[in-house]
Amino acid sequence: VVALATERVAFRPIRGANMASLLVGSFAVSYILQHVILLIYSGRPKAVDVGMKLAESINFAGLRVPAIELVAIAAALVLLAGLALFLRKTTYGVQMRAASEDFQMARFLGVRANIVIALAFAISGMLAAVVSLLLITQSGVLSVQMGIGVVMVAFVATVIGGMGSLVGAVVGGFVVGCASGILQAILPDAMKPMREAFVFGFVI
Repeated sequence: VVALATERVAFRPIRGANMASLLVGSFAVSYILQHVILLIYSGRPKAVDVGMKLAESINFAGLRVPAIELVAIAAALVLLAGLALFLRKTTYGVQMRAASEDFQMARFLGVRANIVIALAFAISGMLAAVVSLLLITQSGVLSVQMGIGVVMVAFVATVIGGMGSLVGAVVGGFVVGCASGILQAILPDAMKPMREAFVFGFVI
């Protein structure tokens, strides 16, 4: 519902703007939502006990792995497969892909732009909800700033993989994740908190 509301109020009026303006608009909406939550709930992090059993470690191939990590991997695979099937096998999915290639031509050919774009926002909102639930389960803390780091990593992964490419975004995400994991293993302890800065530096 929030995703649909932001599309109608914030993004539909600037739909014809260039990519830079849309990016600025998306970050502006993000900060507005954060500060609305700050006004209502304050900025103090809150402990939550959603899915606490998933925080326990299990033996997997000789390693002790937190169950939430396996759930996150499975959720990512299921959502990715579902999204790929939707984009390739359904009428609205094909229309969405056509609109992303050439929005004006797609409208000339009968694609109902408002419905397709609203559907894209609704899907993004549902995916964000799943990711948020997994993050909360993993950390046990609910914070107004919990999404900032994730959004930055997702943005970098999209830049690496190419805007508008689902496969590229996934590959970019794996590249960023692997690079972050390798840096976590090889950097000195004092520099480990800075590992994402190194990843962003490589991208630049």
